[in-house]
Amino acid sequence: MIFSSGQLTEVGRVIKTHGYEGKMRFELFNGIEINQKEPVFMMFDHKPVTFFMTEISTKNPFIVGLQDVTTLTHAQQFLNKALYLPILDTDTDEDDDSVVGYQVVDNNLGNLGPVKEVIENSAQDLLLVAYRDKELLIPFVDAIVEDINDDSRVIIVTVPDGLIHIDQ
Repeated sequence: MIFSSGQLTEVGRVIKTHGYEGKMRFELFNGIEINQKEPVFMMFDHKPVTFFMTEISTKNPFIVGLQDVTTLTHAQQFLNKALYLPILDTDTDEDDDSVVGYQVVDNNLGNLGPVKEVIENSAQDLLLVAYRDKELLIPFVDAIVEDINDDSRVIIVTVPDGLIHIDQ
């Protein structure tokens, strides 16, 4: 099965075979975790091909069994192949500073101004917005941020009543 949409990111490599039943050792980059229920991808003929894991050990380098790979000879075809996972919007650790300069528009209050900075906080990230001659702090969370339009560089928010006070 070939993965046909989205983007992939390299997360590790197949470093060697393990045993005679088609198992392999996957070495993943630091901090990368994989889930046995999710597919992994490898490139064949410059195209990503989907593989499902039948088993996986608990530590890096991981001993992995892939569906339909049951012999040492078959597993050897995967040696030194890069491993890829899909980049998912909800799971990516995107650089929040990429929204600096975006206009923040509240559904009730209208245009609040541009994002000057994204303040990383242990509880939640905050958007520092330049509003007239003031600065507003708006939590950068799903409950408030309704949409981020990268094409028009606009962040649509609905700020709860009482969170910010604006003299109009």
